[in-house]
Amino acid sequence: MLALARHPERLPAGADVTVQKFDAVGPLPAMTGRSLKNAIATVPVWLLPPRMDELYDAGVRRLVCFSTTSVLGKADSQNPHERAMVTKVMESEFALHGWSVRKGVGLTILRPTLIYGAGRDQTVSAAVRFILRFGLYPVWGEASGLRQPVHADDLAAAALTALEAREALGGTFALGGGETLTYREMITRIFEVLERSPRLVRVPALPSLLSLAGAVIPGSQLTADVARRMAMDLAYDDGEAAAAFGYAPRPFLSGGRSDLFGADS
Repeated sequence: MLALARHPERLPAGADVTVQKFDAVGPLPAMTGRSLKNAIATVPVWLLPPRMDELYDAGVRRLVCFSTTSVLGKADSQNPHERAMVTKVMESEFALHGWSVRKGVGLTILRPTLIYGAGRDQTVSAAVRFILRFGLYPVWGEASGLRQPVHADDLAAAALTALEAREALGGTFALGGGETLTYREMITRIFEVLERSPRLVRVPALPSLLSLAGAVIPGSQLTADVARRMAMDLAYDDGEAAAAFGYAPRPFLSGGRSDLFGADS
């Protein structure tokens, strides 16, 4: 197995795995004597269309890649940057499907929901940092919108399984976690794993505060919609994935603190 990574030093090499440095914006490295017949791409889906013919020339005939359910949940966002992202993702998926048909490549697109695990995500880990710093968590309204947080390891397993499943060929699958929780229940579960008493504080002006924070904090992804989506259902049926390749993810934070901070916590 060959793994291409921007930071190969972060990946453990083994007897069956060779890790090679690769920046997604550069050309594919030389693969003398290697065939890339089967490939799993974890880069943002919009980076793939410019590389499709290059992947084909390298031997790829089966491709599993990751997109996002944000194309559904953020389609009506009031934020122009989020709407532009949705358009970019949808156009990329469309281009990949067209390329796969023209070239005869078996394509599977996986759309995860809210990803967590290893302490590097932008939602659960951000909530953990806020709770540890302030001892509370602000919410808007009842925070009753549904969520299906999914562990990164379950997504990795799904990609490997889908790669071998004929039923997954040509499909686009939503991948949620093993539980459907309200936003409030999700944050409460984080408090419990941290062994802290849940303190969720309703802040009526939260959309305006997050909009202001996003405007003044360099590189911030905070918007008013971040608060408004606490009341939106962002849960999707993953029954098709279960039927096609046996997708069966774990319950939220079933691994305790290691699910928040990584296996070495």
